[in-house]
Amino acid sequence: MASTRACAFTLGGHRFAVDVADAREVVVFDEMTPVPLAPSFVLGLANLRGTVMPVVDLAPLLGLPARQAEGQTLGVILGHGPWTAAAAVDSVLGLEPLESEAERPAPGSWGAFAAAGAAGADGSITVLSAGAMLNALRGAMGAAGGHNH
Repeated sequence: MASTRACAFTLGGHRFAVDVADAREVVVFDEMTPVPLAPSFVLGLANLRGTVMPVVDLAPLLGLPARQAEGQTLGVILGHGPWTAAAAVDSVLGLEPLESEAERPAPGSWGAFAAAGAAGADGSITVLSAGAMLNALRGAMGAAGGHNH
């Protein structure tokens, strides 16, 4: 059985994780700047030590109810290749070793973004692909009239 370390978090009452190679850090944003005409999953822009980055809501990508940007926002900074974004999460469970259960989890609304099903310290958890999620967000921003490359 393969083992990996992952950053585990909750979102919409579900347990997810991303490989530690794609989870840069966990931060709390005290404020965000709204972006007029941005797609609804963009909660705003935040300044992280001089770097402005989008704070995004992964819930709609995963078929979960959208969240509202209110007060402080807990975020996991995801990075994959040149793309970085802060994913708003409900809570961070910590770093934990995961044992693979299968190559893919049982089909669910987040299946397109799931890299694997795994067993964590507290039971099963879905390991998400940061690359697939960031690419989907980037594509949706372009389709919504965001920056063109």
